[in-house]
Amino acid sequence: MTISAVSADNRVWLQWMLWGLLMGLVMGWVARSRSRPRHAGSAQRLQHPLSTLVIGLACFLLFAVIAVISNVFANATTSWKTTTIFVGFALLALPILGDYFAARHELSEEGLRYGRLVGSGGYMRWTELKSVRFSEAMKWFRLESQSGKVVRLSVMLMGLPTFAQLLLAPAPQQSIEKISYRFCKTPPKEIRRRFGARPGTRVTFTDS
Repeated sequence: MTISAVSADNRVWLQWMLWGLLMGLVMGWVARSRSRPRHAGSAQRLQHPLSTLVIGLACFLLFAVIAVISNVFANATTSWKTTTIFVGFALLALPILGDYFAARHELSEEGLRYGRLVGSGGYMRWTELKSVRFSEAMKWFRLESQSGKVVRLSVMLMGLPTFAQLLLAPAPQQSIEKISYRFCKTPPKEIRRRFGARPGTRVTFTDS
């Protein structure tokens, strides 16, 4: 094995280590921004932290600038394919930016007044819930009403502990499929006591 090959391997490992460190720092910053204390006026409001806006803008500007520079200072690797890839990544940041402004929901003891990125918002009463599920893959809560309305709430929103507490009290027992301990901050035994486990109802908990 030559010295140049060893150096190339080291560079690859170094790049991955730096990427992992950067992602760890970003995720830690996002988690801290979500857990910061909020003033009383926004205690019952679900909304994205400022870090969501910053990340969305940073991703959009980064890939948009790369797409422009790669064409202004074209080289042998520049093609319509590379430009399309960079533009595509830039466009993927737009839903993040849009959700930052659109995903503003108001909580109350009676229900949830929600906003949408596309289309008009609405109001859903806790007692009208047909099902509440948490998707590990998509990282959102999916609320469905008896009339078929569906609302999805991202785990990136601030105010999820308040949401879980208000949801636990009046929602029909059979509507809850999964409640995550990390969001509602209520011990699983207490949640089970509140909801019970009716025959045919799946009630599961995760502590991570």
